Amino acid sequence: MKTGYSDRTDQEFLTSMVDSINQHRAKHGVPPVVLDQQLVDYAKSRAEHVADKGALVHDGTGGYGENLYSSSSSEPVQGPATAASDAWYAEIKYYNYETFASNDPKKAIGHFTQLVWKDSTKIGAGRVCGSADNTWHDTYIAVNFSSAGNMSGAYKDNVLPPAQ
Repeated sequence: MKTGYSDRTDQEFLTSMVDSINQHRAKHGVPPVVLDQQLVDYAKSRAEHVADKGALVHDGTGGYGENLYSSSSSEPVQGPATAASDAWYAEIKYYNYETFASNDPKKAIGHFTQLVWKDSTKIGAGRVCGSADNTWHDTYIAVNFSSAGNMSGAYKDNVLPPAQ
């Protein structure tokens, strides 16, 4: 792992991530996710990888859905789970439930759709925090989902509108 960085995936973070994701999923009437240790281990390795690279680059080879998040601060804080899940959920404003695509081609929706994907029922999360120069303190978060979402032709059945 990159010098000055360490794994900060503790039970409080994992519980907070599951709770935060499930709060968003409940708005859409989809089943809650549960924590899976195999996915936690994988997500931790993915958080380490993106921290090493200093860039949010999806793997695409693990067979899981994946949402990545990073933040930087002048204070040595550990990015909270809610900041990541809220950022992903905020993409809802661009999602078109009739076309199953973004209303704005320059705006991403894949993090939102993966977050609420009905058939994704297990997750793992990993968090790496640190500072390379003691000036900026970085947090990298990876969440992996099983089964993977964002499957072509399956949006109508898996990305449900918020319940009224």
